[in-house]
Amino acid sequence: MQDLDSKDHKILYHLFLNSRESLSAIGKKVGLPKTVVKYRIDRLVNEQIIQNFNAMIDVFRLGYSVYRLNFVFQYASPEKEKEIIDYFVNYKNTWSASSAKGRYDFTATILVKNPSDFYSFYEETLKLFRYYLKEIDFSQLYERFGYKHATLFTELPHTQEKAYEYRFTGKIVDIDNIDYQILCMLAENSRIPSVEIAKKINMTSTTIINRISNLIKEGIIQRYSISIDTIKLGYKPFNVNLSLRNYNKKNYIINHLSSIPFIWEIHKAVGGYDLELSVFTLNFEHFHKLMENIRNKFPDDITNYDYLYVTKIHKTNFLPEK
Repeated sequence: MQDLDSKDHKILYHLFLNSRESLSAIGKKVGLPKTVVKYRIDRLVNEQIIQNFNAMIDVFRLGYSVYRLNFVFQYASPEKEKEIIDYFVNYKNTWSASSAKGRYDFTATILVKNPSDFYSFYEETLKLFRYYLKEIDFSQLYERFGYKHATLFTELPHTQEKAYEYRFTGKIVDIDNIDYQILCMLAENSRIPSVEIAKKINMTSTTIINRISNLIKEGIIQRYSISIDTIKLGYKPFNVNLSLRNYNKKNYIINHLSSIPFIWEIHKAVGGYDLELSVFTLNFEHFHKLMENIRNKFPDDITNYDYLYVTKIHKTNFLPEK
């Protein structure tokens, strides 16, 4: 774990909740002058604990469907695995791509505007690599939500309050190319000043501010946050897939899971598993103990679970290239 003090953790927590907040506002909350806050943030960036500042975009409202693919490799040399990974990384609509150990070897998330686009990509993938894919599992994301957990940031209380929630509702908001450019810039760097965005697009800063306000009002920009290298904070990332015996208990189980500070995010999907969890634990022993406690809490409701340990994130793209 990096040598961070309580002030560093508090800065990380407030940036996690709103990464576009001013240095002065953060300074008041953590009890530091803004010059010191800037120095500490710069250090967190240089040490790559903060990987980037990003706007959290509700892609459902932009008309995207979200498909997830999980693969188990076979007969694949390291060179062939790299070729498969590069294929997904270079695909413009790949939202994320990661290598893993456990149930699957590789996982990717794809954003498309209609099912035929996904099928075309899926079919092309099989033509190229089917021989090397022992198992293929895919599902369509319906909802994801996370909590204002302070687990990763020491000396802060745990809360069950949701930090964000994305759900497919069928509501699609039409935006023009200017709005899309603004979204791309904020997704890449949420702390970019409105004046700088205005210069790049050749508009007034007032127009940019009004457009950003409208994107927030329409629910497209859900919040501003940061991507954190949790391993550098001493935590190991796991994705857990739960299969339920009693599906009627799903919401009751979710309510219990929300009280566990190491469970960072919960997914609901069509296909795949009944519930999917994003979990951060101190080590493998801690992870297995946490899952054992969950199984003991619901011995008649959870059939089984499998998991994968994320070893490397190859790509995170908050919006498709356009």
